Amino acid sequence: MMHFTFITHVDANINEVSRNFNRELLIKLKPPLVKMNLLRYDGQITGNQLSFQIGIGPMKQQWDGIITAHRYTKKDWLFRDEGIKLPHPLKTWKHTHALKSITEHSTLIIDRLKFEGKNRFFTLLLCLPFIAMFLMRKPLYKKHLSTR
Repeated sequence: MMHFTFITHVDANINEVSRNFNRELLIKLKPPLVKMNLLRYDGQITGNQLSFQIGIGPMKQQWDGIITAHRYTKKDWLFRDEGIKLPHPLKTWKHTHALKSITEHSTLIIDRLKFEGKNRFFTLLLCLPFIAMFLMRKPLYKKHLSTR
C-alpha cells in the first residue's frame, strides 16, 4: 500500500474553510483531462456516501465511496472516505481530509492518501498520477478557500 501526505496552507479561519469543503469544491478539484460526473454526494459524516463516474476519452468507470470516520472540533476537523467500488486498476483507497487551525485566520489542509493497485505494478503506476493530482489541488485550495 502506498502512503502520501500533502499539506496546504490557506489564509482563512477553519470554520470558513470547513464550510466551503463541499460538493462545489469537489467539482472544482477535478483533475484536468478527466471527465467527472458527480452522481451522489451525501456530505462528510460517517455513513454518508459519494459516487461519481470518471473517464478519460471514451472510457468511463464508476467510483463509489463511503465516509468511514469524521471528527469536528474548534481546532481540527477531518473525515475519511474509503472506496467501495473503485475504477480499474485500484484495489483499495483511503483518503483522510483534515483541517488544522493554525491561527484565527490560518488553516492547514492535510490530505492523507493510502491506496493500492490490483498488483504491485499497478500500485507503482498510479503513484505519479495521484501525486500530480494532489499537487494540482494546492493552488485550487488557495484560490477557492483563502479569504485574504
